[in-house]
Amino acid sequence: MRIDAVPHTDVRRYLEQGNTILIPIGAVECYGPHLATGTETALCGAWADAVAEQAGLATTPVLPFNYSTMFLDYSGTCSIDMATIEQALFQMCSGLAQQGFRRFLFVNIHAGSIGPIESVCRSLRVQYDAVGGLIDIFSVMRDTGNVQYKSDKSPTGHGGEMVTSVTMHVRPDLVFADRMEKPGAFRRFSEELTTLTSGKVKLGTSSFMVFSNISDYSPLGIQGDPTHATAELGQTIWQNSIRYGVHAATAFSTASLTGSPHGSI
Repeated sequence: MRIDAVPHTDVRRYLEQGNTILIPIGAVECYGPHLATGTETALCGAWADAVAEQAGLATTPVLPFNYSTMFLDYSGTCSIDMATIEQALFQMCSGLAQQGFRRFLFVNIHAGSIGPIESVCRSLRVQYDAVGGLIDIFSVMRDTGNVQYKSDKSPTGHGGEMVTSVTMHVRPDLVFADRMEKPGAFRRFSEELTTLTSGKVKLGTSSFMVFSNISDYSPLGIQGDPTHATAELGQTIWQNSIRYGVHAATAFSTASLTGSPHGSI
């Protein structure tokens, strides 16, 4: 149930039976030359809607913006700072908690919001004896996709075969297939430092953080090769991830999650 798509009386009836709500958080940022900047927001909202409908749970509309500073070199990227994300999420969830919601499952699709989400969850527990959780859509797709990728270059990386295939299936209007390009080799920061992802480099047998922008090592603004993507592949990944999401959201909504002296949520 999308809470913005029904009258408030329907939400009140829902709260008589349960107290779980999904909070999807998207992003508007560069996804290479072949995907629209709103790809993450579109996928995140659609994923949360599908999971909520099948699990019989409530969801908010997707929050469209995120901490996307590492993509600001690319036109159309919209970024808000982490403190603003944290304040906005807490204020929204605080109002929902006052109405009776006590289980907040954040549906995340962008690493920039992980820190603020945890902080919000901790604050909700202290102030409302509520509990928060986080499910990362792309991690679920990687783990549950059960597909064989053809790309040899980071198929599940930013803008690569996985997300391009899923977008072809869910929102083909956001895919500009004639503009797909292979990302090429990542620019090395030195002979010893190999870029793994934005903010992470490999040195010898381990890795450490260097907070680079994606343009520092990948001019196209992508990490994976999208040229082998297909809608059929995307359909399999999407359906498997939704199935897992329903299972996870249902488990979250029914588990005894806290040892609070005020009682379990």
